[in-house]
Amino acid sequence: MRTMTIALKHGLFFMLLAGALVPAQAAGPNSAQQRGAEAFLKAVATGSPEAVAQELHPDELDKLRTRLLVLLRAEGSQGSNTYRSRLFGPGRSLSQLESATAQKFYAALAERLRLRAREYAKFDWLAAVPDGKVVYLVGKGEQPKEKGAVKVVVMVGLMQYGTQWRAIVPTEIEAQLDDLIEGRVSAAAPPPGTNAPAPSAAPQPLAPGISELLVRAEAALAAGNCEEYYGEYMSPNFNRSTSRSARKTLVNACTNNENTRETLITTLRIVQELPPRYDLNGTRAIYDVSNQGLPYERFVIEREGSRWYIAE
Repeated sequence: MRTMTIALKHGLFFMLLAGALVPAQAAGPNSAQQRGAEAFLKAVATGSPEAVAQELHPDELDKLRTRLLVLLRAEGSQGSNTYRSRLFGPGRSLSQLESATAQKFYAALAERLRLRAREYAKFDWLAAVPDGKVVYLVGKGEQPKEKGAVKVVVMVGLMQYGTQWRAIVPTEIEAQLDDLIEGRVSAAAPPPGTNAPAPSAAPQPLAPGISELLVRAEAALAAGNCEEYYGEYMSPNFNRSTSRSARKTLVNACTNNENTRETLITTLRIVQELPPRYDLNGTRAIYDVSNQGLPYERFVIEREGSRWYIAE
């Protein structure tokens, strides 16, 4: 009898131990989890980083922002901007990033990331797999009829947010950030599966006078001479088409806002390192400044008489 009791105890112990070693089992997702996952996938399908940021868990956004700002401040204290340029482009200053909300910070960061999702008409959720505080929803997305009949496997990681569930930053994004920080990839590389742009023609020699314009305009801004910048280096065409009140507003913004002035200076420094494309019989030089962290994608200068001016 005593031997049987010991055997039963040992058997019960091993049953409990085996149960403890079995991972948490997947279960069906609840309606709040489904809504959170579907809202995130729909936001990704729009291609809008702002829409995606709205659907990410606020704690995840704050954690991402804090982690990267620690890195950028550390390198800034050493007089470097390598990581900032890789992540955001040289056009965004550290002070601009520090003042950005977590959502705007992510939207700026997303310009150098690739996150894609198809448009789906409905979802068939198969399981909710717990992993600590995160729950991974796994299912199939059914495309609109005109997009085809293939059901695509989808997965979204979620964390609870009050009575809601919000998406975590996808691990694919975390991996891309790590690639950018370590310099393993070019931020300007096209997404996998897309056709790379055709190689452009060999850059033409820089026209005489352009380099001098850029250097002098930068010097005026660096000295805080915004009136000189708009009066001497902006195109006569620009000044003729700009009202006095609008011009005064531009000069005041340049004079009183250090971030505005710094953006202009950074632009001039960037284009000094880029080859322009000429049109209008060589009287206009157009610089592609996309993917540089600037609030615009091109910078144009034009020649009037024998001088070059900033056109826009």
